[in-house]
Amino acid sequence: MAQLIKLQDYISRYETNIYQYPSQFVKLKNDHWNKMKSRFEQGWTEEPTEEDIRREEDTSKGIKNFFKKKAKEEQKLNNEVSVSEVEFPSSEEDLKQYYLDGLIPFQLKWATTTLREKSFLASSYKENKDLKYFLQHFPDTFLLMFEPVVQMKNAEVEIDHLLIGPSGIEIISILSHPNGETIHPVSEKSWIIEKEGVQSKVLSPMHSLRRTETFVKSVLNKYRLDFPYRKVVLSKNMRFDSGQVPYQTDWIGKDHYSLWLHEKRAARSPMKHNQLKVAECLLKHCRTTAVKRPEWDMDESFMEG
Repeated sequence: MAQLIKLQDYISRYETNIYQYPSQFVKLKNDHWNKMKSRFEQGWTEEPTEEDIRREEDTSKGIKNFFKKKAKEEQKLNNEVSVSEVEFPSSEEDLKQYYLDGLIPFQLKWATTTLREKSFLASSYKENKDLKYFLQHFPDTFLLMFEPVVQMKNAEVEIDHLLIGPSGIEIISILSHPNGETIHPVSEKSWIIEKEGVQSKVLSPMHSLRRTETFVKSVLNKYRLDFPYRKVVLSKNMRFDSGQVPYQTDWIGKDHYSLWLHEKRAARSPMKHNQLKVAECLLKHCRTTAVKRPEWDMDESFMEG
């Protein structure tokens, strides 16, 4: 599961210590997954009770609280409908998806709070399909900056998604269209989306990608960091027609999407110091909007959850 280190202009725990939180997240996630999987293999067919959860003394408070809350919601639901109507994980694959879905709120918490400050999360991000896609389809070693707002000269600009892996940065623009089947990159300014002979004109994503590239290059140069990057136009459901692909750019359409994703998921390289350094420097040049948290709202165990 990729790690959400920056969301829009919200404050992030990763901003406070990029060298601590990535490894901590992986440990918390793995520990809790192993306990949940163990319960499942021992015959657990429904949500654990609060008493079951309390017995997990070694499980992190942060992740545990989200599943504890979920257990309460399921129990409330059980009081209203018969057990047969409630869908509990019936296979290990279902359990994995159930677990990953439960981690999304935990990721959003880390991406919007620190010990003393918090940002107000737009509710739309809780159901954002693109955000969920990135978080659930890439390994823990990938760090995600989703729609970050950055400082460029005298302006603050929202740029494309940045996926920072152990061996490089992917600057990603997702291209989708409700009536699209084929993409025709006809010019620098606009592209054509076509389906069954019906064409629609859209703004070329290359302009935004180049603007994001300018930001990334300026940060790398400022801190004298040697770290590769590529620009990516990603479309899971449409094919690219012929066209000259620009330098350091990939157009990943329906025909090549599975291979592209497989290569990322199959990566076995561990997280690297240079990768974390790059992430730290990029975060320094992002805008952050937050307010002080009242004392009653502060985490008792900030290091865990």
